[in-house]
Amino acid sequence: MHIITPLCLLVSLFFMTSSHAEQNLLQESFDITHKTQKMGQDSQQVVDKLAKQQQELLQQYQRLLRKTEYQKEYNQELLLLKEEQATSIVTLQQKIEDVKLTKQQLLPLLREMTKTLEQFIQLDLPFHKENRLMGINDLKKLLSRSSVTITEKFRRVMAFYQAENDYNYDLEVYRDNIILNSESLSVQILRVGRNALYMQTLDGQLSALLNKHTQNWQMLNNEFNRPIQKAIRITEQKAAPSLLTLPYLTSLDHSSHELNKGER
Repeated sequence: MHIITPLCLLVSLFFMTSSHAEQNLLQESFDITHKTQKMGQDSQQVVDKLAKQQQELLQQYQRLLRKTEYQKEYNQELLLLKEEQATSIVTLQQKIEDVKLTKQQLLPLLREMTKTLEQFIQLDLPFHKENRLMGINDLKKLLSRSSVTITEKFRRVMAFYQAENDYNYDLEVYRDNIILNSESLSVQILRVGRNALYMQTLDGQLSALLNKHTQNWQMLNNEFNRPIQKAIRITEQKAAPSLLTLPYLTSLDHSSHELNKGER
């Protein structure tokens, strides 16, 4: 009994020592495994970070490529635009020169047109003659003013021409004073376009037709008083439009004129 007991203790001690060594070895293995896993995770994070950076660099590179392509296209567009602008500048300069030349030619033409208008008014039926000639004088002054653009001068001359042209197609009644047989009379003037000019006293008792050739008033028979009076009322929109028989002059030759009746 005394021999066996120490042997058992020795064996037990051996196994206890061996178990403790194995536990230490196992713990070290666990620690190594844990460290290895930790290093693997850290390495994966580094790899992921590097991959992300690589992807970002790739995207930046692709953006730079696209930007470069866009820049090339934009530069090409700029070159084309520059060429078009150069062509437009040449064309515009030519137009400016043409306008300058036109302006130089236009002013003498406008003066000639104004002179022609003045001569026409002098030979035309003498309605509003004084005012129309005053308009011509104002037009002449306008053409002489350097502060007025050639465009405005052209517009004013054309407006005057249009106003004179409109007289061909309208009817008008206005008051005026005339000299008849050395006597001043207040009368109503009836203008029928540029075809005829009639006058009638305010009491409707005297009527006359302007002789375009002699520029004198030619007295009319009393039978025309009523038609002329009605024509005046129609023109003033005081009566409904209707056909009227009014007198007019026809030239038979250079020395005589005949008074006729005609529907107006």
